Amino acid sequence: MLLNLGNMKKNKQILWALVAFLLALLSVGAVLSQSRELTISDLVSTLKGYEPFWVILAIVCGIGYIAMEACALWYLLRSCGFPRSYFQTLEYASADIYCAAITPSATGGQPVCAWFMKRDGIPMGYITAVLAMYLIMHTFATLTIGFICLFASPGAFLDTSILSKFLIILGYLTVTALGILFLFLLRGQDRIFRVGCRIIDWLVKKRLVKRPDYWKKKLKGTLDDYSAGINMMHGKYRVLLLTFLFNLLQRASQTVVSTLMYLAGGGAVRQAGRIFATQIFTSIGSMCLPVPGGMGVSDYLLYDGLRALMDKEAALKLELLSRTTSFYLCVAVSLLIVIIGYIRRKTFYFSLRLKK
Repeated sequence: MLLNLGNMKKNKQILWALVAFLLALLSVGAVLSQSRELTISDLVSTLKGYEPFWVILAIVCGIGYIAMEACALWYLLRSCGFPRSYFQTLEYASADIYCAAITPSATGGQPVCAWFMKRDGIPMGYITAVLAMYLIMHTFATLTIGFICLFASPGAFLDTSILSKFLIILGYLTVTALGILFLFLLRGQDRIFRVGCRIIDWLVKKRLVKRPDYWKKKLKGTLDDYSAGINMMHGKYRVLLLTFLFNLLQRASQTVVSTLMYLAGGGAVRQAGRIFATQIFTSIGSMCLPVPGGMGVSDYLLYDGLRALMDKEAALKLELLSRTTSFYLCVAVSLLIVIIGYIRRKTFYFSLRLKK
């Protein structure tokens, strides 16, 4: 039975990966279809004409999205008394980013990230506390940059279409609601336990689970560890501030990619802030719909925002090249790190068995 469950999980992951790949192809195809003249070879030619310095910097910032999350997780784990190497936290971050990109509403990221942490000997309750704190800081970092851009560059929002405005506003509301929910979960352990016990009782009633006392005890132990992890970070304003700053850098590193690609193509420096704001509105707006990686939604929002600054062909090229660097390249690098981490763990456990 356990084997069947494992196979079901693997099949589900493969299915979502295929869905995400299909969505990526459809998104790129939809953008290319906006112009009869624009082809992949045109994009390659355009990229070759870009200033190498800005392109390399854009690639570094795109990958920096992974590095900054790894820094945040590395610091949070140390604060909870579970120091891990930076390469290990890089694997955790990569697992989160890759699986979040191929599952609806990024639901697959944190469970896989937690699996890697669990394999490295970190108790589940502390894992939950660390990931909850990371999510809270990431949410507020996104809102911070989002509201700064809203006040600093309102034109980037006002010049978009009615549909884009609706999606962006809905995105702001969604992110704000998530932030409030995460804050509630920080101190809602008793309520979580009561809800969990009701779910266990319902599963027992449906004969899907046996030994209710065992599962309730296990839930209580996990929540106790979770509370301990939260308490270890409570009042440590330096920990919270640095985690927030890591998340701020993480969000900024991804957002600035479009600006750097714009400058690489000879864009005017005075418009750099406007491009940056357009990208952050794109990121926030894409969070309102449960689409893997925001594919399709992000492409539309970024293209629509860029269209107010440049002609159709230029907007299409910049959208595709920016999205490829900030999202697809980042996901590909994350996948590579996850594969390396998985092989490393398999090799390690296999060598331990041989020694025994």
